[in-house]
Amino acid sequence: MENLFSSFEKFDIGDYIIRNINENDYVDIYSIYGDREVMRYDMDNLLKSLDDAKNNIKLIHRAISNKWFIRWAVIYKQTNEFIGTIALHHFEFDKKKVQIGYNLKKSYWRKGIMSNVLKSTIDYLQLNSSLVSIEASIDTENIASVRLAEKLGFELNSRENNKLIFAKKLR
Repeated sequence: MENLFSSFEKFDIGDYIIRNINENDYVDIYSIYGDREVMRYDMDNLLKSLDDAKNNIKLIHRAISNKWFIRWAVIYKQTNEFIGTIALHHFEFDKKKVQIGYNLKKSYWRKGIMSNVLKSTIDYLQLNSSLVSIEASIDTENIASVRLAEKLGFELNSRENNKLIFAKKLR
C-alpha cells in the first residue's frame, strides 16, 4: 500500500492517462479547484487564486512525501489536457483502507469519463497495492456521485452528518 507513495509514475487507461501532478499544473488545478460549481460540495477547498493553486501543489507533494494523501492528474490523451483529479486520502494503513475522491472540469461532466477513470483506477489499485477496501464520502445532495459510486459497485456503509459513506471491497 505504501508503494503508492513512492513508485507511482503514471498509468494509461485508453483515452486517459493518470499521472503525478507537477508544478506546471497550477493553472489547471486552479481551473478545477477555483470553480465554485465544481467545488459546490467541497467549498472548504475552493482555491481563490493562482498562488493558492501553486501552494496547493506544494501541499500535494508534501502530502505524498509524508504519506498523508495522494492526488493524481487525469489527462485526456487526445488533447493532452488536464481535465480532472483523483485523490486517495484518509489512509488507514493498519486496515489497508483508503478513501477516494475525484473532480472533473465542468466541460467534461456527464460524458462517462469519471466512470471509466475510476473503474480503471480501482483496477490499478487492486493489482498494485495491498488495499483491502476503498471508501467514498459523498455529500447527500451530490446525486451524480452517489449514482457513480453505486455503478462502480460501492455499497452504502453509513451516514455521517451530510455525508454518505460508500465502501467497496477489493479482496
